[in-house]
Amino acid sequence: MRAREMLNKLKWHPDYEARRYTVVYLHRGAPRNERAIAFEDIDELCTSDFRIVREDGIESYIPYHRVLRIEGPDGKVVWRKRPPPTT
Repeated sequence: MRAREMLNKLKWHPDYEARRYTVVYLHRGAPRNERAIAFEDIDELCTSDFRIVREDGIESYIPYHRVLRIEGPDGKVVWRKRPPPTT
């Protein structure tokens, strides 16, 4: 399952409370090059990315390929990006 599919599942499936999940994505320059946001901070799930709107109104579009993992309410990883294949 890809990041987009998992995020859509969290958003639409009645068995999940999306607001309780955290999305961690690659953010160059941040500590450990990672940034974590609450799922409820995602304003829109688009075709190739998702949109977040900061408190100051600035929009950012994050490509799905940057999503590293999704954590559940207890902090447990419920989805992780597969590592690239080794040759």
